Amino acid sequence: MFVRTEETIVEPVPADQNEIIGDTSVRPLEPHTYSLKFAQEGEWYITLPASKNKEVEDVIEYKVVGDMIKITWIAMLSGSYILHHGDLEKTILVESLF
Repeated sequence: MFVRTEETIVEPVPADQNEIIGDTSVRPLEPHTYSLKFAQEGEWYITLPASKNKEVEDVIEYKVVGDMIKITWIAMLSGSYILHHGDLEKTILVESLF
């Protein structure tokens, strides 16, 4: 079964497959927490799309707490980032503040 969103068709993740849990669309200056469906070895890290000419620290504040990560987009502009944990990844879109 497929789920249609405004932009893409997303296949649901099977119940026994791990995934990053959290919002895929966020607003600047609001903290968002992400976790894993099932605990696994690995570290959290964040990358920006190659087209951006910024460092992660220029637009994101984050703190890892156990198996969770709390992220705040601190730039006033919209954008996106990719959240990674081990071999899992999730693309997060940041809406405009205005």
